Amino acid sequence: MKILFSALLMTALTLGVSVHGRAEQGEPSSGKKVSVPAVSAEKKQVKKEQSVTFKSLAQMNELIELGVPALALSLLEDEQKKRPAFSADWYSFEYKRILLLAALERWQTVINRTQWLFDTARKSHHITKKIRLWFETQQVIARLQLKQSAQALNQLQHLLWDSEAEYRDASLPIIWRRLVIRAYLQLQADDDARRALVKYARDYKTDETNIDWMLLQAQVQLRTHRPQQAIQLLEKIPLENAIDVEALLLIAKLQSQPKDAAKIYQKMRELLDGKLLSRSARWAYSYVAYLAAKVLSDIPAQILNLEAMLSLGMEYPLFDENYQVSADDLWQAYNKLGLMTANDHGLLFGNDAQWQKLSDKLIVKEPEKALALNAALVLHTDDFSTKQQQHKTIVEIIERRKNGLELINQLYLHSNKVADVNVLPDEVRYRLVDYALSEGSYAEAATIMKSLKEPPPGKTLFDWRMRKARVLILQGEYKQSEDLIRRTFAEKTSITRAELDRFIQVVFDFQTVQQHQQAIQLFKLVSLENLAENLKREIFFWKAESYFSLEQYDRAALFYLESARAVAGAENDLWGQAARFKAGKALMLAKIYDDAKKVFSDLLLITASDSRKAIINQNLQKIRLLKSVVKNEK
Repeated sequence: MKILFSALLMTALTLGVSVHGRAEQGEPSSGKKVSVPAVSAEKKQVKKEQSVTFKSLAQMNELIELGVPALALSLLEDEQKKRPAFSADWYSFEYKRILLLAALERWQTVINRTQWLFDTARKSHHITKKIRLWFETQQVIARLQLKQSAQALNQLQHLLWDSEAEYRDASLPIIWRRLVIRAYLQLQADDDARRALVKYARDYKTDETNIDWMLLQAQVQLRTHRPQQAIQLLEKIPLENAIDVEALLLIAKLQSQPKDAAKIYQKMRELLDGKLLSRSARWAYSYVAYLAAKVLSDIPAQILNLEAMLSLGMEYPLFDENYQVSADDLWQAYNKLGLMTANDHGLLFGNDAQWQKLSDKLIVKEPEKALALNAALVLHTDDFSTKQQQHKTIVEIIERRKNGLELINQLYLHSNKVADVNVLPDEVRYRLVDYALSEGSYAEAATIMKSLKEPPPGKTLFDWRMRKARVLILQGEYKQSEDLIRRTFAEKTSITRAELDRFIQVVFDFQTVQQHQQAIQLFKLVSLENLAENLKREIFFWKAESYFSLEQYDRAALFYLESARAVAGAENDLWGQAARFKAGKALMLAKIYDDAKKVFSDLLLITASDSRKAIINQNLQKIRLLKSVVKNEK
């Protein structure tokens, strides 16, 4: 099952934080400033002033509950810097930092941060043995999440056998023993996991309120072919809103009573067909149905459920790696059904024409069999032209379905059965680029693009290069993207409105990744002379946004005002008012107070909304105060 490490991370440990020597009073004993590393390389940029302020460590829990742990971490980092490193107060923040990193699933950062602490803090002076044990436990948990199972197991054995009992919190050995079981399961050492579980049961009372622990025990029982014992454990867990528990219970019953496979399969299909379900519930029920279909040796049913799971495109399915499916499983199922279909019709390998004839016949009424037939042929032929034809047929069948591109993506980019995306038709690869971009899978988009000539059939060179420019931006290759765009514009005398929209989207990408100087320069490639007024006002506005981000407030104000008046007679519409308001803010920041006052005063005369009037008046009051400060300074 998916490991609920958050329960372990939040276990209350009475650590008795104390630091010896001068650090206890809030200073590092060396008398030197201690260099504390940032959480990640992403923090290299200078932070803007926080609009949310730190109140207390308890506030961090509130922010986690609100679903913004990254904001909590940002606030905590700023506040922790105000404390002397390795002081008792500093450690209170460090504990919470690790918990926030876990909530964000930044497991490698947890490992790096704890290792930095071990390497930097002086033993018995900056870090006590009791404190170290807690941080080592968090490091082990992170290693297990990253599947560094052997390292985690070695570390756990060291903690269990070499740590001194007087420095252990009472809850730590319990956690370590459970983590040992998880490590054994990850290493596929099922019998060792079973022995560790039996020994644990002798030493500690079973906690039936801890669902994570109950699931772990059930998993061990299933992995060691004791489904009845797993059922007894799982039936003690409330099933309300617990799809994973319900599904695992069905898997245990399927293992215990394989003769009930048809009944279980039917129950799953009733839940799946025509019902509104969450993606995780649909995946779980499809997985149980798939296992039941395997017991029944029903290959078409296996294919149906495999396709359903892979088409969901879930990055983190409900179960752990022991209960997963892959695109390779689906290719294998296609192969089995395809060979059965070929045998039923007396086909032999080498007679490609007969296979193609049967495929053409099946596509009309039995497209599922046609797909499997073509899949079997591509997996057993070495003829490249034949492979390309069959792959073309496969994707044509799948593309007609809902979520077809997701399934094609899985079959051709996440399988060992297909060595090269070149087997796909160009037009399919082109659509997969767009799909990968929409899903944020930039590495996949780049992989597919490298396999294509430019442009694909039926597409313009401009359109293709703008897509390529986007991929380069998303990979952080800003200069290469800008060069490609400039080269493309240099080769064209004019562009269409559709091409301009595509280009502007790429410039937006530059702005999104804070490359505002490049965005401004790229906007200059477009001649505004013959553009429609509405389009001009948009370009002026977005140029102003980049200048504002670069803190060139006077230039920003100019382009906001250009945007406001770009459409004749529309200076007072909502767009015009918004642009003028932003111009006023930019002028204030540029300390051009007289012009800012005029912009806001003019806005006040035409604004109908009372709430907007109140905001404008607040800004006018600010201007008066700021002007008085400047006057007094003279």
